[in-house]
Amino acid sequence: MNNTNKIITIVIIAALIGLPYWRITHNSEFFAEGLLSHLNELGEWSHQSIDTSLNGEVVIKNLTFRPTGYQQTISIDAIEVHTDMKKLLFSGSSRLLSHIPTNLTMTFQNARVNPGNGDLKTAINRANYWPMAANYLGAFGCGEGVGPSFSDAQWQQILPQNPNFNLELSYSLVDDYHIDFNLNINSPSNWFIAWSGTLTRSSDVERISFNDTVIDTLYYYHADQGFNKKRNDVCAKANKESFAAYRLNSAEEIQKYLRVFAGQEMSSFLSNQYQRLLTEDIELNAIFDLREPRYIFEIAEMSQKNYYALIDIEAALGESEYQKIVLSEIDYINLDMETLRAEMQAKQEEADRLEAEANKPKELLKTITTTIGKSVNEVTVSDWSQAVGQNIKVRTKRGRPIFGKLSSINDKQLTIVSKYMRGNATITVMRDDVVSMSITR
Repeated sequence: MNNTNKIITIVIIAALIGLPYWRITHNSEFFAEGLLSHLNELGEWSHQSIDTSLNGEVVIKNLTFRPTGYQQTISIDAIEVHTDMKKLLFSGSSRLLSHIPTNLTMTFQNARVNPGNGDLKTAINRANYWPMAANYLGAFGCGEGVGPSFSDAQWQQILPQNPNFNLELSYSLVDDYHIDFNLNINSPSNWFIAWSGTLTRSSDVERISFNDTVIDTLYYYHADQGFNKKRNDVCAKANKESFAAYRLNSAEEIQKYLRVFAGQEMSSFLSNQYQRLLTEDIELNAIFDLREPRYIFEIAEMSQKNYYALIDIEAALGESEYQKIVLSEIDYINLDMETLRAEMQAKQEEADRLEAEANKPKELLKTITTTIGKSVNEVTVSDWSQAVGQNIKVRTKRGRPIFGKLSSINDKQLTIVSKYMRGNATITVMRDDVVSMSITR
């Protein structure tokens, strides 16, 4: 082969290697823009650069996000997205802009609220980090803000430095109408939270939109990783330097709240369980069943008070069995006259407020409908050993669905590798706890 032919061969080889890489890199720009366009309903996004690797990872770097209605912004170091490289290689730019994959994992690294006029941070503080954290974070019996909530000064004591968060969102289109999702939220030295469930879409159009999906059951997990101690130290000082006094006072404040707004109260057992929830290193599992299906954006926009008025709850501390949360009738015998009078006055004020609210003009609410999917991509497995090496969804007695790849199985347990933050987590599930297993076709 002469030199000319060698040069031509080298050029052809370089083109065969370079053109696909150029196309993947070029298309990843459209892919990233398409992803952010799906998030535009939440607010305004900007970013500095996009990196692409041949292992299917697209990294959007140095992002700024301003939620709708706020001036203060959120900074995010990077969003890592794992996708199918064939889609980047063979899809057209317009499709990448308008559609997102049926299966996707997005990891948000080091998200934190930027210094500014404080409107966003104040709103987060007053909402007790709702709907990230599905509780009042112990503000009853301690919080100086309304709702109740901690005041900005108290938050400054509890979290003197603004916390940062790592988030991972995974979802999978089960069939034409249903999406399984899992959202992990980790705030180092504060808490780890997981939300999961199945969303119902209003149509089977190819473009996936989360804003108009419907939810009827949410699974929640909360593990304390240091926040409770920080809060307890502050709240104990406000209760004669006694955590025990704060814990009892908090439970009693909830009782007063429930008597006014729910017309019922916690049983002694439930009050004890709540007080245990305030201790350090506690874990909470909960199933929230909405009495009527709601759009996901409705859940995100409503207050905690309104949310809890619409749901039935089953909860478990640690590895305990789930217990249905049922309030009891008020024991008026144990209430002194001053407390009873104050609560009756507060109840009347709440009734007046609700009546005034009911008389205001209301927008026409959307009718929520659910549709059974037509072509199901999820297949129930009877012989679990045949699913080794495949992506599965496991339903357990505790209610929470577990997603991942079945690594191995024996007579006693299943080993599942699941996505977690920047890597994988190995989960062991006892066979006796598994109700069903399904795989994705």
